[in-house]
Amino acid sequence: MIKGLQLSARSLHSGNQHIGVVANNLANINTSGFKREEPFSEILNAEGGINVRQTTDFKQGELVHTGNPLNLSIKGDGFFKIETENGTRLARDGRFQISQEGILMNYNGDKILGQDGGEINFGENIFQQDQMITISKSGEIKVGKETVSVLDIVKVEDLKTLSKAGNNYFIQPDDDYTSMDSEDFEIAQGFLESSNVNPVEEMQSMIKLNKDYQSSFKIVTYLDKSLESANRIGKV
Repeated sequence: MIKGLQLSARSLHSGNQHIGVVANNLANINTSGFKREEPFSEILNAEGGINVRQTTDFKQGELVHTGNPLNLSIKGDGFFKIETENGTRLARDGRFQISQEGILMNYNGDKILGQDGGEINFGENIFQQDQMITISKSGEIKVGKETVSVLDIVKVEDLKTLSKAGNNYFIQPDDDYTSMDSEDFEIAQGFLESSNVNPVEEMQSMIKLNKDYQSSFKIVTYLDKSLESANRIGKV
């Protein structure tokens, strides 16, 4: 009975965490470039212990036209390379803007990196120029006919090594990524990649998880009452 209580309690704990994962997916339905997380799985290792595995679904989201020349999306498996105060991060979210100093930044205020490894600087006079900003499929950035920089689009060979780092960023602990060849990806200017969360599927998962949680809770309550009754009988 004690073992059954332990197993049911573990199920409650896991169910609570799974519900949190699904709730986070639903909360990010409208977050550009968001990649849904799958509820973690518990796998028995050779010693009989439990390893927890958390996976992210990197399936491409739909591209949504915005018409904003600084909204970019990547067709393919690449990532934008971002310089943050905590180090280099990777992202699929292409909501960019130009700072007052003429630096290309994302909505977090972090710098987008070019192929030369540095920031992408349009210069302060970009706001006085009446020239169009164009970004080619290969990531070449131009103001009028003048090339400013080329986006550094990188790939990670094993996506399972990536972990989420907040602010819709990913981190590769060993910086094990390389710049992609231009024929392996395509930049779409004026488009944003939508979240790859399917609300119907997530709601179905939430309903099932809630039912499983309630069932485990009932089992724990029943076993607890049974133990209490057994203790009373033992004292007679």
